[in-house]
Amino acid sequence: MLRDVTLGRFYDNDSVLRRLDPRTKLLGLIIAVFGIFLCSSIVSCSFTLVCVIALMYLSEVPLRHILRGMRPFFILLAAVAALNIFFVHDGIFRAALICLRVLEVILVSNLLCLSTRPRAVANGVETALSWMKRFKVPLHDFATIVSIALTFVPLLADEAKRIWDAQISRGADYSKGSVFRRAKASLSIIVPVFVSAMRRSEDLAVAMDCRLYGCSEPTRLHPLSYSYEDAAAYICIFTYLCIVILMKAGRL
Repeated sequence: MLRDVTLGRFYDNDSVLRRLDPRTKLLGLIIAVFGIFLCSSIVSCSFTLVCVIALMYLSEVPLRHILRGMRPFFILLAAVAALNIFFVHDGIFRAALICLRVLEVILVSNLLCLSTRPRAVANGVETALSWMKRFKVPLHDFATIVSIALTFVPLLADEAKRIWDAQISRGADYSKGSVFRRAKASLSIIVPVFVSAMRRSEDLAVAMDCRLYGCSEPTRLHPLSYSYEDAAAYICIFTYLCIVILMKAGRL
């Protein structure tokens, strides 16, 4: 399950979604999530699901790779469905609606991570919020934090998986015993991962100091720029938003 984490894992290809400017994808993610939670019927949620499936097709990421990133959330979806079915009036409808919403949000978020490099996401955030520099907001530092976080998540997940496999090969068993016993046994994984994270962060801090981070105004090797594909994407994004709003208002 640790290797199923898709946050920060970039899938390199030449798809339409991958070529879009990160600012376009970030705005698209915000509007997509807003539209998903604006839906209040199965019909409108089905429309947003069709849009998500279209994005999956445009990303050209293998379906098994996308679904693999959904595994850690299956327990959450099952818990949400059970709570709504047994404790909410008209629970089956509510459970289907909420699970469909959560599923779509997770899929859209995974597609952003799979189709965009972590550094590109950080650059997109920094450029889109550049107007905040007038208020002395340290946008570059914030973008660096985002980039480091997205980069470290898959690294630490892989490190935890390697430690897990090493402990299993030495005879450790994390599937037996009480909850407290298994939690105590998991310390043999948590502690090495924490130590590895501290070591990596120290090495990163030394590398940033050697490169004189923060001593001058940062520059980019490849500045962000919009293309005709981004213009078409913006048209699709706002058309999607208008349709969802009209559905919510009962006009469609």
